[in-house]
Amino acid sequence: MNRIIVNEDLCIGCKICFKSCFIDVIKWDDEKRKPVIKYPEECVQCGFCEINCPKRALKMEPDYDAYMFPRNNIFEMD
Repeated sequence: MNRIIVNEDLCIGCKICFKSCFIDVIKWDDEKRKPVIKYPEECVQCGFCEINCPKRALKMEPDYDAYMFPRNNIFEMD
């Protein structure tokens, strides 16, 4: 499963990650003013949350083993 790691010490509560997630994986905790990774299994690994974070408080770790077509099979052509 994909992982999205939030460094809460770096997060400034700007909501940019929340707004940039078009799949709705990231929810927002109004009380803590921090993102909540609610549905990591639905992440499409676009990287928008990580790229748009002005403080680089998010890191997306894709699960390459979950791909339908494993990378080791891509270049094996007979």
